[in-house]
Amino acid sequence: MSEDIFTRLENRAKEIGARIVFPEGEDDRILRAAAALDKNGIAKPIILGDPAKIESAASACGADISGIPTAFPKESDRLEEMAEAYCAMRSRMKEKIALRLMKKPLFFGAMMVRMCEADGMVGGASCATTSVLQAAGLAIGYEEGVPCPSSVMLMKIPRFLGGGDKFIAFADPAVTVDPSPEELAAIAVQSGCTFRRILGEEPVVALLSFSSKGSAAHAHVDKVKKATELARGMGADFPIDGEFQADAALVPRVAARKIKEESEVAGRANVLVFPDLNSANIAYKLTQYLAGARAIGPILQGFRKPVNDLSRGCTVDDIVQVAILTSVIAGGAH
Repeated sequence: MSEDIFTRLENRAKEIGARIVFPEGEDDRILRAAAALDKNGIAKPIILGDPAKIESAASACGADISGIPTAFPKESDRLEEMAEAYCAMRSRMKEKIALRLMKKPLFFGAMMVRMCEADGMVGGASCATTSVLQAAGLAIGYEEGVPCPSSVMLMKIPRFLGGGDKFIAFADPAVTVDPSPEELAAIAVQSGCTFRRILGEEPVVALLSFSSKGSAAHAHVDKVKKATELARGMGADFPIDGEFQADAALVPRVAARKIKEESEVAGRANVLVFPDLNSANIAYKLTQYLAGARAIGPILQGFRKPVNDLSRGCTVDDIVQVAILTSVIAGGAH
């Protein structure tokens, strides 16, 4: 993350003061990141885990967590209350099963977010992404009208089209492998909202294909066309259009030649929605390494409240940055 945008987001996070729960509190990287967030007033961390193991790990890595609240899900006096709340959400859930789930830090942390005892959750330092997504999906749930979680990668493109640096969002590079038209439409709207929340810029959303406005015929093109129609009907207050080839979405000169109908998006898109995870993941990595772009994310989206995933190889700085992004999302629109 570039220093200018990082500083701006950190300052916003400080103003928001979000409570961020970390379910993997026995990991020394999490403890050092939580200590840094607390010391610098960036966020209000909450650490979950076995108190003895937390204390031992903190002592070994020199993390001062003395002022940070902790909780041990397996022995918490909140288990029954949380299990009851979880059962109330899921009518067929048996309380014994709910109790077992609440003893798991990821589920306990997600329920803290659901019950407004934390503003967001950051996990994944030692858990698989699928585990983070499952806990968040079951305990926090999805935003109204959102059928699945997704992700967005913010790419800082140096000297874009010969000018200055430009941020462009790529979706979905990490979560939904082959979205249906309904899922792709939700990803488009969610990605625009995430772009605005993080950067404070107005999103201009293009759904991409190998076809531009009917230049090719194929079932894959039809999927993008249908997703575009659905996305436009979802009430977003920013422009959404498609289907576009990438150059028609990004380059005014190309858009002027290829797109004959009126479009608020053609040639000026800053949010690119790819038709599947394959293309989005390949595109962001090519952009990162061939264009020297900086990749920020992936940022999870679609949940009722903010949740973000970490790489299991993450550094302390990575954790701090993800916590900052989660705090900014928790703070709402820019």
